[in-house]
Amino acid sequence: MMAKSVFHDLFPAEEAAELEMRAKLLSGINKWLSKSALTQIEAAKRLGVTQARVSEIRNGKINRFSLSMLVRLAERAGLRPAIRFQRAA
Repeated sequence: MMAKSVFHDLFPAEEAAELEMRAKLLSGINKWLSKSALTQIEAAKRLGVTQARVSEIRNGKINRFSLSMLVRLAERAGLRPAIRFQRAA
Protein backbone atom coordinates (compact mmCIF):
# COMPACT_ATOMS: atom_id res chain seq x y z
CA MET A 1 0.00 0.00 0.00
CA MET A 2 1.31 3.43 -0.96
CA ALA A 3 1.64 5.98 1.83
CA LYS A 4 -0.77 8.89 1.67
CA SER A 5 0.60 12.39 1.45
CA VAL A 6 0.12 15.01 4.13
CA PHE A 7 -2.58 16.49 1.91
CA HIS A 8 -4.83 13.57 2.90
CA ASP A 9 -4.41 14.51 6.56
CA LEU A 10 -5.46 18.09 5.91
CA PHE A 11 -8.05 18.03 3.11
CA PRO A 12 -10.99 15.96 1.82
CA ALA A 13 -9.95 13.15 -0.57
CA GLU A 14 -10.83 14.96 -3.82
CA GLU A 15 -8.98 18.12 -2.86
CA ALA A 16 -6.01 16.12 -1.57
CA ALA A 17 -5.76 14.26 -4.89
CA GLU A 18 -5.68 17.53 -6.85
CA LEU A 19 -3.11 19.06 -4.51
CA GLU A 20 -0.89 16.00 -4.91
CA MET A 21 -1.04 16.34 -8.69
CA ARG A 22 -0.34 20.06 -8.54
CA ALA A 23 2.60 19.48 -6.18
CA LYS A 24 4.11 16.83 -8.49
CA LEU A 25 3.75 19.08 -11.52
CA LEU A 26 5.20 22.09 -9.70
CA SER A 27 8.12 19.98 -8.50
CA GLY A 28 8.80 18.66 -12.02
CA ILE A 29 8.76 22.15 -13.51
CA ASN A 30 11.04 23.36 -10.73
CA LYS A 31 13.51 20.54 -11.45
CA TRP A 32 13.41 21.46 -15.14
CA LEU A 33 14.15 25.09 -14.23
CA SER A 34 17.13 24.03 -12.10
CA LYS A 35 18.57 21.76 -14.79
CA SER A 36 17.90 24.15 -17.69
CA ALA A 37 20.42 26.78 -16.56
CA LEU A 38 18.03 29.41 -17.97
CA THR A 39 17.64 32.73 -16.23
CA GLN A 40 14.17 33.44 -14.88
CA ILE A 41 13.62 35.85 -17.77
CA GLU A 42 14.67 33.24 -20.35
CA ALA A 43 12.54 30.59 -18.67
CA ALA A 44 9.58 32.98 -18.62
CA LYS A 45 9.89 33.49 -22.38
CA ARG A 46 10.08 29.72 -22.95
CA LEU A 47 7.05 29.10 -20.74
CA GLY A 48 5.03 32.06 -22.03
CA VAL A 49 4.64 33.66 -18.61
CA THR A 50 6.13 36.61 -16.73
CA GLN A 51 9.35 36.45 -14.74
CA ALA A 52 7.21 36.92 -11.61
CA ARG A 53 5.36 33.67 -12.41
CA VAL A 54 8.68 31.84 -12.77
CA SER A 55 9.66 33.21 -9.37
CA GLU A 56 6.41 31.83 -7.93
CA ILE A 57 7.29 28.41 -9.35
CA ARG A 58 10.80 28.61 -7.88
CA ASN A 59 9.34 29.55 -4.50
CA GLY A 60 6.81 26.69 -4.52
CA LYS A 61 3.71 28.90 -4.52
CA ILE A 62 1.35 26.01 -5.30
CA ASN A 63 -1.73 28.09 -4.47
CA ARG A 64 -0.92 30.44 -7.36
CA PHE A 65 -1.30 27.74 -10.05
CA SER A 66 -4.28 25.73 -11.23
CA LEU A 67 -3.85 22.12 -12.27
CA SER A 68 -4.53 23.04 -15.90
CA MET A 69 -1.93 25.84 -15.88
CA LEU A 70 0.71 23.51 -14.44
CA VAL A 71 -0.03 20.93 -17.15
CA ARG A 72 0.38 23.65 -19.80
CA LEU A 73 3.64 24.88 -18.29
CA ALA A 74 5.02 21.34 -18.10
CA GLU A 75 4.21 20.81 -21.78
CA ARG A 76 5.86 24.12 -22.72
CA ALA A 77 8.95 22.98 -20.82
CA GLY A 78 9.06 19.84 -22.95
CA LEU A 79 7.91 17.60 -20.12
CA ARG A 80 5.21 14.99 -20.69
CA PRO A 81 2.81 14.90 -17.75
CA ALA A 82 0.83 11.68 -17.51
CA ILE A 83 -1.91 10.28 -15.32
CA ARG A 84 -1.69 6.91 -13.62
CA PHE A 85 -4.66 5.45 -11.78
CA GLN A 86 -4.52 3.21 -8.77
CA ARG A 87 -7.25 1.85 -6.56
CA ALA A 88 -8.03 3.73 -3.39
CA ALA A 89 -7.19 1.89 -0.18
